Amino acid sequence: MLVAGGRTDIGRVRTLNEDSYLVAALGRDAVVMKGTTTTITIPHTPALLVVADGVGGAASGEIASLMATDTMFIELRRRYETDWPHSQSGVEAALKAALVAANHVIFTYSSGNPQHRGMATTTTLALVHNSTISVAQVGDSRAYLVRGGVARQITKDQSLIQRLIDAGEMTESEAAHSDRRNIILQALGSEPTVAPDVYREEAEVGDVLLLCSDGLSNLVNPIDMARIALADDNMETVCERLVAAANAGGGNDNITVVAARFEPADPNLPDEPPAPTKRESTSQGLSDRVRRWLR
Repeated sequence: MLVAGGRTDIGRVRTLNEDSYLVAALGRDAVVMKGTTTTITIPHTPALLVVADGVGGAASGEIASLMATDTMFIELRRRYETDWPHSQSGVEAALKAALVAANHVIFTYSSGNPQHRGMATTTTLALVHNSTISVAQVGDSRAYLVRGGVARQITKDQSLIQRLIDAGEMTESEAAHSDRRNIILQALGSEPTVAPDVYREEAEVGDVLLLCSDGLSNLVNPIDMARIALADDNMETVCERLVAAANAGGGNDNITVVAARFEPADPNLPDEPPAPTKRESTSQGLSDRVRRWLR
């Protein structure tokens, strides 16, 4: 069972918030949380958590990040309703397909609307099914798993700086102060094709999964992330305090975080959720919006 919260903030420097996030249960009682600050309980997995950091300015980045979150939810919800994979490789393929679908939607819209040319978004999504966390990433938004007082980074940035670190041409401390640290190698919508990276973790009761944009990870170190994530059972409060820490560190970018704590399953609930009802209002509303964008 997951208890999750999320928060997005404009920061202290930017004039527009181009980030988006989404938390959803893929079962019949789907819960979608976008742009609100609240704590929700997801009694049955699979659950979807997404953070998207838009780029492009002039509201284009905001559109790109919304397109990404909406499209991925629609794609994964459709698969859950029809032919959900039973293997881990199938789940990872589904996550990749959702990112590819979002890339197509954003790139198509950008190509057909000159005023939005160049719009794109980084995206990291986590699919939690039972105790398995499957993460897919394009760009440099990150996922961390907090356990035993330590926040361990699950993802690896698709960035120039990370490539230089991997090649031994730059140290972690040098990278933290480099003026090239915001150069990313991939983003949804910037090219007609995209190659997501995927990761897998096994969660334990008491773990906290964090997804965040670089507006948080550039300003709050993993030690403080872990301290804040474990200091309160209320995930809304955790997200608010993480955002506050990033703003206290300068707030030079939009700041977005999703936090989800793993709790024991409720013994009074059945092992599996009821079969989903097709085309509920939540997913239908998102689907209508994507179709309008592509007209």
